[in-house]
Amino acid sequence: MSKKIIFIMGSPHLNGNVSVAMDTLKANGEKSGAACVQYNLCKLNIKNCLGCRKCVENGGICVIDDEMKTIFEDIKTADTVVIGSPIYICQVNGITKTFLDRLYPLTDEHHKPRFGKKKLIMLYTYGAPIPFVFNKYIKYTGKSLKAMGLIIKKNIIIQGCTTIDKIKKDDAILQNLQKYGGF
Repeated sequence: MSKKIIFIMGSPHLNGNVSVAMDTLKANGEKSGAACVQYNLCKLNIKNCLGCRKCVENGGICVIDDEMKTIFEDIKTADTVVIGSPIYICQVNGITKTFLDRLYPLTDEHHKPRFGKKKLIMLYTYGAPIPFVFNKYIKYTGKSLKAMGLIIKKNIIIQGCTTIDKIKKDDAILQNLQKYGGF
């Protein structure tokens, strides 16, 4: 049985840095024989979390009727989840943050994973040329997602993305992304 990898692309730039990196990772997953599904958050109708906690009472079913329901079902049956986002103002961008907030139904009332554990690869891009500038935020995000059963296998951090096409033009970055194929 092949592995199932879910790719969540959080950038609004469908040909930008996060997209190029995600496409490379997805191609690597497909080469390894995995079944790969990708969601582009900017194309989906995903509403903000209401903070009602009904998902805790409803066995992990969110009361909001939007396109997150499909993503939930895919995550439940995935082996690996890859989430990619640019960092804007010290954290993931707005559409990715909304997505992360909506993952709450994956945890139970005791803050334990409701649907088992999945490997998680987080892909971050940012413009600052300074390495490790957002490490505390990145570490905190990984710890937060652990309660949902998303266990960090790798953080891929690409800094210095001051143009929308930096990764596309940087062979060293593209070659480095090639090593993530086994998931």
